[in-house]
This record gives sequence, C-alpha cells and structure tokens, in this order.
Amino acid sequence: MESSVIELLKPITLEKENCAPIFFEEGTVLKVVMQTPTSLLVTTDNQFNFTVALKDENEIWREL
Repeated sequence: MESSVIELLKPITLEKENCAPIFFEEGTVLKVVMQTPTSLLVTTDNQFNFTVALKDENEIWREL
C-alpha cells in the first residue's frame, strides 16, 4: 500500500467488554501505521490505534 492514509466509507463502532463503545463516522481520515497480511493498523489524531481488515477495502474504507 503506497498511501499512508485511509478514509472510512461507512461508520465503525468498536466495542470491548467493560468499555464504552467508540464511534468513528463516515468520512473519518485515519493514518496507516503498518500493514499485516490481513489488516491495516491505523491511528487517529489522538493516537488511538485499531485494525481494519484488508478485505473491507472499497466497502468500509478506501485509500486516499
């Protein structure tokens, strides 16, 4: 992946047991930290990191 930035095409909700859900709106721009064989590790402006699946490209997210 040449681009180091992606945009969400659909909203994402991250949920973890005993934690409040975290919402990311459509249009959110995220910086790519690294790529694994099946996902991208992305980060927000406030340094919150999570992964998005490569198989969801052009459905949930797209390269900018």
